[in-house]
Amino acid sequence: MQVVDTVAALEALGDTPGCAFARDLQDPVVEAAVRSWDIQGPRTDELARRPFAHLTGGRLELVLLLPDHGAQHLTVRIHAAAAGVLVMGATEALEAVRAEAGAADGVREAVVGMLLAVARRGEEVLDGFEDESERFEDRADGYAASAQRRLLGRRRAELFRIQEAQAAMHRLCLPEEQLSQELPKELRHRLRRAAVEFEANGSAAARLHTVLGDLLAEQGAVVNERLTLVATIFLPLTLATGFFGMNFAWMQERTGSAGAFVLLGIVLPALATVITLVVVRRLTGSR
Repeated sequence: MQVVDTVAALEALGDTPGCAFARDLQDPVVEAAVRSWDIQGPRTDELARRPFAHLTGGRLELVLLLPDHGAQHLTVRIHAAAAGVLVMGATEALEAVRAEAGAADGVREAVVGMLLAVARRGEEVLDGFEDESERFEDRADGYAASAQRRLLGRRRAELFRIQEAQAAMHRLCLPEEQLSQELPKELRHRLRRAAVEFEANGSAAARLHTVLGDLLAEQGAVVNERLTLVATIFLPLTLATGFFGMNFAWMQERTGSAGAFVLLGIVLPALATVITLVVVRRLTGSR
């Protein structure tokens, strides 16, 4: 199937089914495709919040979400009829499905091919998350800076969104759904393969979400341990220096020698501090 992204190229197709790419609703290709192919065109540029499929009268409206390393997914909006397919989305999203659309022999083949392309894109993005998660785990032994913990939190939120989107697209591809029932037998097999890939992506996203959650909990425990350690160390120091400072004159008057003064005012507080440090080190080392 020929992929076009200009009005002139679309009109040159004649009666041959084609696939038109447009970046937004204002693109002139949208109006030309709706007019030439009798497509139920999009009514708004508002980004879809979840994937969905709607079929009526031989026309298909399909919204897919491509995962990305960002706060939002990349949306692919597919409007198909017997004569052609209109695909709307950002440039990066269109490039992700262009090869499958161009390799298809017909409209339905193009739609299923683009579903498979979106599933593969999800796998690629999750592979990147996997590598990043391993780097986080390698650095998890020590204290993590607040910036890194915030990054962990953002990655968990992104993985949760990916998990939800992959699960929704998996449901669209199930045999009992309307999309599968409208396809011929040979295309249902490819649709089931897309469903398997979406399910695997959702499971991978859930697993990575759990891994990063465990790392965040571990880093939180490290922070609490360090705060406890600091408080434990400074408590005897504070008591010793406070006692020494407040009772300096009394100790000068009451102690009979310089040795007793040094013993009570310096050696004993220092010894208490050392004992505290040893006890704290053993307690933290046994965990």
